[in-house]
Formats: sequence, C-alpha cells, structure tokens
Amino acid sequence: MSVDVIIGLQRGDEGKGRFVDLAASDYDVVARGNGGANAGHTIVPDGMKPIALHQIPSGIAYKRRLNIVGNGVYLDPRKFRAELMQLQNLGIKISHDNLLVSSSAHLVMPHHIVLDELREGGSSAQGSTKAGIAYVASDKYLREGIRVETVFDAKELYKKAYDGLVHVNRQRKTSLTEIAAEARDWVAAVELLKPYVADTVEVINSRIKAGNKVLVEGAQAYGLDIDHGMYPYVTSSSTTVSGLLNGLGIAPKHVNKVIGVAKAVKSHVGGGPLVTEINDAALAANVRGPEGAVDSEFGATTKRPRRIGYLDIVELRNAITVNGVDELVLSKLDHVPRFGSTVMVATQYRFKGKLINAAPSSAGSLAQCEPVYVTLDTWPDISAVRSYAKLPSAAIKFIELIETELATAVTKIGVGPKRHQVIIR
Repeated sequence: MSVDVIIGLQRGDEGKGRFVDLAASDYDVVARGNGGANAGHTIVPDGMKPIALHQIPSGIAYKRRLNIVGNGVYLDPRKFRAELMQLQNLGIKISHDNLLVSSSAHLVMPHHIVLDELREGGSSAQGSTKAGIAYVASDKYLREGIRVETVFDAKELYKKAYDGLVHVNRQRKTSLTEIAAEARDWVAAVELLKPYVADTVEVINSRIKAGNKVLVEGAQAYGLDIDHGMYPYVTSSSTTVSGLLNGLGIAPKHVNKVIGVAKAVKSHVGGGPLVTEINDAALAANVRGPEGAVDSEFGATTKRPRRIGYLDIVELRNAITVNGVDELVLSKLDHVPRFGSTVMVATQYRFKGKLINAAPSSAGSLAQCEPVYVTLDTWPDISAVRSYAKLPSAAIKFIELIETELATAVTKIGVGPKRHQVIIR
C-alpha cells in the first residue's frame, strides 16, 4: 500500500496545500483528482514568496517529483497558463518530467464561465467563485463535455469555444469580433497543454506497481462534497477519499493511510448555515486577520472575507467516518488566542429538542441546529514552538479535547504559515 491521501475535513481553506508541500519530499508522485480552478492552495516554500496554486498539485515546488492532474479535474486552460507563468517566473522549471495532465480531464469552456457569472449576478446566485465549475460538470454528465484529449484539434476547439460564446451572447451582448478574440485566446491557452497530456491512469498505476510512493491531494473539502456536503451549498465534484481515487483511477487497495486536515478556526465562504458562526463583527475580523496576509481568512481564489466560526467537532465526526481518516493534522493553532482569553468548541448540536453527535448534511436541517459548547482557556503566542511538550498546557488541553471527542490522533500541528512552522508528534 503506497498511496497516502490528504483531505480537507471542513469546508475548505484548512491549509491542505502547505501540508502537502511539507510532505511532498517523502513522495515520488503528488496527484490531484478532483475540483478545478475554484479551489486554491497556497504554499510557502522556504526562501520563496507564497505561491497560490489552483490546478497544479502542491508538490510542484520540489525537484524530481511528478505532479499529476487527473481525470476528475475540471481544467481551465487560461488559469493553467497563468499558473505556469507564475511558477516559471519564480524559477521553477516545468516539463513533461514533473507535470502531467490527464487526457480525460474535462475543459472549462469560455461560455461556462460566462454562464456562471450571469447566474451569480442574478437572483439565482449561489455564492460560487464564478469559475464555471457547475456548467462544465453539467456538460460532463450530459455527455457533451470537451476533454483534454481534443487539444490536438485546434480547429474543432475554436468552433466549440466560438459557438458556445455566441449561444450565451443574448444575455451578455458582446460583439462577434470580441467573441472571436476570446475564442482564439482560449485555444492558445489550450495549446500550452500539449507537452503535458498523458494517460495519467496508466502512468500513476505503473508508478504504484514500481513501488513509487504517491500522495493524493484533495481539493476543497468534505463539507463541500456533492453527495455528503451541505447541499445545495456544495461544489460539483466528489471531495471524499473515494471521489479522489476515482478521479485518478487508483484502486482502494493501494491506500496506506488517510490524513485529514482541519483548522482550529472554522470558516466558510458563500451561503448556507454555519452553526458555530461568530456574529460579533469585530471579533470575527480579529480572528480573520488582515487582508493580504498569507494566513488570513480571505479566499485564495475569490479574495472574499470568509465567515468565521468556532471549531465544530460535530461536523468533523461525519468527515472522519465517511473518509476513514487515520490521523489528524490541525492547522492554525496559533490563531486561537485571537478569540480572546477563552475559546468555545462545539461538541454537540441541539436539533429539534434533542442532542445529536453527528451533523445533518442538508442546509435546511443544519439551519435548525444550535451548538452546544465547551469553553477552554487560550494561551500566549506559540509561533516559535516546535515541540509538543513545550506547548502551553491550555493548548495541549485544546488538542486533547479534539483527540478524545474524535477518537483520532493529532499528528501534526500548524503554528504558522511557513513550511517549518509545524509541530510533528
């Protein structure tokens, strides 16, 4: 069993990218199998500026590591082009040797993004990132999608892009000249994919058979899963371990362990109920941190301020059960003192007059839940601490509560945004 999976356990933004970045040196392959450019991971390699990655796996900053974008990813070629340029400008060399894109991944078309923007600007807005994900997913399941394998037919791609933009132009009112220019630019971005296209299912299984260690990087998080998340405030792909494996073509028997990432500060972008939400604007702003800081609570993709809440053990129970989590990684323990001298943790909900230990999956039911809190003391600054034994006793009690309630060990603890600001137990 040579495959480890890192997955988000809340509603995204848990800091998965930095832990993938931290772990990548121990693996031969880093692979992503779901989501699209609507999900951003920020990594902070030693000696480099923060890098925001939206589609390329977080192991790309390491030499001699193969990064794979799998079948289950919705690929936006223009944003892929921007990521390539960002990495190359930082001196990171990209080639077929360290990056492959599945020929079966579906392409985000220009009109998918237009449709998403139109919906978000109207009464049917869902709080999406306007990345076209719902619409490319719709085409995929209607069996009308365009896959990366068509990259070698520029004429057909142009026709599809042009026709799609013309079709939605009754609402956007763009000139045909502008539509043609946008379609050409999109095709030019698709052309850049050519050196990286491969049958990634064959590649990754050959690597597994050869004894390579594979790290699977989850995009978004369990709470946004199309089947298990807070429907309808979810994404359009599966974010569970099973979904990731399907998106890469890896059999479950190869999985060694599942590592779940949660953060000590609960957050959410977009609509829907947040049971432990902090409604005190000043307190929420203090916990969120200043806009522009690498570890502040603003969307890596949208730049929108995230809604802030207290740690929610109830939702985490669901995520651990469905994903078979073996160990926990806790990020942003250093942010807990921002709550003040004490912090609350939800260990149960009160739902229709009864106490429950697991969270309902529908938004309607969650809206009827009230958190039942445990109150703990906070602690001084811990950003320089690198040993679990040297953590303040209040911080240790916070971690022990999590381990006891979830019956899962916390093995890594983030105390800052940089690669080395981690306590490893």
